[in-house]
Amino acid sequence: MRLKGNTILSGTTAVALCVTATLAGASSHREAPAITETPKIDGTDFYMFRSYEPGRDGFVTMIANYQPI
Repeated sequence: MRLKGNTILSGTTAVALCVTATLAGASSHREAPAITETPKIDGTDFYMFRSYEPGRDGFVTMIANYQPI
């Protein structure tokens, strides 16, 4: 009986997440006052990941994209 309840709860949660995900929109920093005056410095993407190369366990790689000047 408990397994059936967990399955129903998991299914209901999955459906709710799918429905709300379609309603969500991405955030933009264009509404910030400084960005409206200088839109060329608006960041478009930002990536950050741990290095997987041998001997570089303590390193983090960061990549940022901005609108071209």
